[in-house]
Amino acid sequence: MAVSASCRGHRRGRFFLPLIALLALPTILVKWGRPMGFMRLSSGVYSSTTTSDKVAASRRAVVALAPSAVLGSLGQAAVGEEVAATADPYQGVAQFNGKPKVFVAGSTGELGRRVVLDLLRGGYAIRAGVRDDSRMYEVQYDVIQSRKSPKYDLTVVKNAFITAGQKAELEKAIGDSSVVIDCAGARPVFDVLRPNLYFDQSEAEKTDLNGTKALIDAAVAKGVKKFIYISAVLTNAKALGELDNKEYKQWNSFGKVLDFKHEAELYLQASGLDYTILRPAPMTNDPSNQVGGIWFGKPDTVLLKDGEVGYQVSRDDVSNACADAIFNPKASRGVFELVGASRKSPTPKEKWWDPNSNTKVSK
Repeated sequence: MAVSASCRGHRRGRFFLPLIALLALPTILVKWGRPMGFMRLSSGVYSSTTTSDKVAASRRAVVALAPSAVLGSLGQAAVGEEVAATADPYQGVAQFNGKPKVFVAGSTGELGRRVVLDLLRGGYAIRAGVRDDSRMYEVQYDVIQSRKSPKYDLTVVKNAFITAGQKAELEKAIGDSSVVIDCAGARPVFDVLRPNLYFDQSEAEKTDLNGTKALIDAAVAKGVKKFIYISAVLTNAKALGELDNKEYKQWNSFGKVLDFKHEAELYLQASGLDYTILRPAPMTNDPSNQVGGIWFGKPDTVLLKDGEVGYQVSRDDVSNACADAIFNPKASRGVFELVGASRKSPTPKEKWWDPNSNTKVSK
């Protein structure tokens, strides 16, 4: 897992960014349909818009101009394509462009910021939950705060802490959203913006268990129609007799994070909400064409052992799976394990939610 990028001089630039935003945002938003300052570089890390990565810039420009187009050769799944394909499960709820409003918890993390961008490009209204000001500055949410256009709607919700005792506050954060995507989680890597969390072994229980439960309770109280939870592979290692699995032992050594994620999965499944639980392999910022085509597995099939189809997955692919799960009925009430299959073509989108049980590399 990649260490988070450091804050790029936000303190120094905060005096100039509001002026830049006022001058440049209206033009950029109308032309590109995206907030100023966001650019996913070829490495997968978001940064301020620059001209140093022409390939990434052109790729994002095409996506922004045609947010619901099939992107074929760009290797990225379309966002929101299933809107009119089936009966609308969100009939009667607050909508934007015919799509449900979405609350993203952990929106400034490496995955969360991708989910926000992909959904904005798909024409959604997003409530982006933020719990850390330094991360908010890094992705320039402090410049945007709230931004509306005919193509998308972004509202930044500060102090959206995913922790115990926050049910009432999280209900307010969810607002009129009908979909919750939970990307929040303790990070077992050193983060220069939040170094104290690396040494806090209780962070996993606070966030991945108690915080997730509080968010689920808030979603139930608000009548949310869909809850998408980002968990991880090997969360059920105990039941599988994999306590000696070296990957499980190393990952779970951070405050028993995998055990707590599994407990949160069970809580969500018993909540009565329509849910999709995604269990990605260790995620990377590398693009999918370097990691391998996305592969969907049945629960408890990916053990990160030698001879399996892959050992990591691109955050780009996980973000696209989140977007597709909003409307795809095959993703309903299911648990899916995601991995990048090395040297293989991506799973065709129509087969995304038909999980495999054989993880072995085919001869």
